[in-house]
Amino acid sequence: MLTQHTEKAARRMARLAGLSYVIYTLAGLYITFGPIPSLSALSGESAASQSLEFLFRTSFLAEAVMYTFVCISAAAMYVVLKPLSQGGAMTAAFCRLIEAAMGAAFIIFKYAAFAAVVNPELSAGFSGEEQNALVMFLRDVYGSAIYFLLIPMAVGGVIFFALFFRSRFIPRWLSAWGILTYAVIGTLAGSIVLYPALAEQVMLFFVPGALFEWVLALWLLFAGINTKHCVPKPSAND
Repeated sequence: MLTQHTEKAARRMARLAGLSYVIYTLAGLYITFGPIPSLSALSGESAASQSLEFLFRTSFLAEAVMYTFVCISAAAMYVVLKPLSQGGAMTAAFCRLIEAAMGAAFIIFKYAAFAAVVNPELSAGFSGEEQNALVMFLRDVYGSAIYFLLIPMAVGGVIFFALFFRSRFIPRWLSAWGILTYAVIGTLAGSIVLYPALAEQVMLFFVPGALFEWVLALWLLFAGINTKHCVPKPSAND
């Protein structure tokens, strides 16, 4: 049950969660569809390669922003939902924090591959083929391991939106969409971990997840949450 004070705090935190979803979704879109060159395009010391190097560095900034706002959204959602189930909200928030921590680790692998390409002296003891093999190894670790973080993300998302469904803070159709979205993401990620060849065949199934996050973000930002089911009504003696 929410008091009048916690109701106001929950409304503010819900809008912060919506803003966080907008920011980290925009960062994710830039990482996926932005003008980020491949690692193989970065070799050389020409002006063009320096420009490409700058663009590649922007992907590190975008990923840092993305995972930072994943943490902020998790904290905000925890504050909104803890009156319903503190244990459930905390579990969901920790799952999203695990996602962000794994994402930060994967950025390190990506940066290691980047550094090996743009600073050949770091791997001067390797032959050309060995340098290429090292870069390919680090790139593949980053590219394949990213599916691991989708599993705690999915668990956290399902718990958060199960609590939203129970609370009716947002429409139940939106909560149900969230539960389904994160369940599908987790199932697909687990399947790709077990059967990597599925990756290219199931990528389209991740698209509804991005659409859901935009709808949720705009709803939380502009419509906010409906707390009338959880705020105690004034008694006749008040």
